[in-house]
Amino acid sequence: MSLLKKSWRIFREKGPKELMKSSYLFVLERDAVDYIITTVFDDVLYEKMIMWPHIGYWPQIRNPRSFNEKLAHRKLLTDKEKFTEVQDKWAVREYMREKVGEEILTEVYHVTDDPDTISFDELPDKFVVKPTHGCGWIEIVDDKNEADFKEVRDKCEEWLSKTFGQKQREYWYNGIKPRIMVEEFIEGKDSRIPRDYKFFVFHGEVKLIQVNIDRFSNHRKTIFNTDWEVLDFEFNYPKGEAIDRPDNLSEMIQIAEKLGQEFDFIRVDLYNPSEGDIIFGELTVAPGSGRGWFKPTKYDFKIGEHW
Repeated sequence: MSLLKKSWRIFREKGPKELMKSSYLFVLERDAVDYIITTVFDDVLYEKMIMWPHIGYWPQIRNPRSFNEKLAHRKLLTDKEKFTEVQDKWAVREYMREKVGEEILTEVYHVTDDPDTISFDELPDKFVVKPTHGCGWIEIVDDKNEADFKEVRDKCEEWLSKTFGQKQREYWYNGIKPRIMVEEFIEGKDSRIPRDYKFFVFHGEVKLIQVNIDRFSNHRKTIFNTDWEVLDFEFNYPKGEAIDRPDNLSEMIQIAEKLGQEFDFIRVDLYNPSEGDIIFGELTVAPGSGRGWFKPTKYDFKIGEHW
């Protein structure tokens, strides 16, 4: 889609305000503009300029107050090797074993930095392929008899050639060795993808639980407190409806808090594919990369108080 057509679509569907925001970010995110601002000034100013249209206010990063500001502070003004360990999808498994055991880990069939070593014939009919050094990069194979293995390998090569998080300045990805993991496919009881629960853990205590609804169609997010009461705000997506409290919520909270003990904040993602089952998803160091919008904005600051 040409730039002009894309601009017209944004104007037609979302209005002039959104078009101005998109145009501003388009210019700001050019490599040359990024280079000039960070060279003449610093990364902090550039991050503020990027954050502003997303979060709706001019942020403080050196003296953070809100959740987003504290995530930005973490990205730009800390240097912790632990973040690299837990964001690495292969290395985090050892961290999991130390903290809660391996019972809730998926089975991994193969780990490699060479996609040509993946023996698809020996894999089960369903499996998942993803890199260890990224977020949101995933290939789900529902039926290997229908899969294009060359296409899967090409996708793996593409992932291996990239360093995730550079534009977002998420430095912990730089230290992760790029590898490909082929792991167990976890099927939901009532859907292709199991429901996942994202636990926001502050100083070893769960304060919020996010549940994504219809992630691949009409994506919404419902945010609960630990009493399973819906909280009246939106974060990055429209507010979703209430859903039934999972029977093993207390157990999931205990697991999340054990995994979050070493951090002032970490997000712990757990799957609950069927009654009684808990499967580890991932740990996330900077959800939304400090650029996630809240409606109303005051909740950005309220959540920041937990931190």
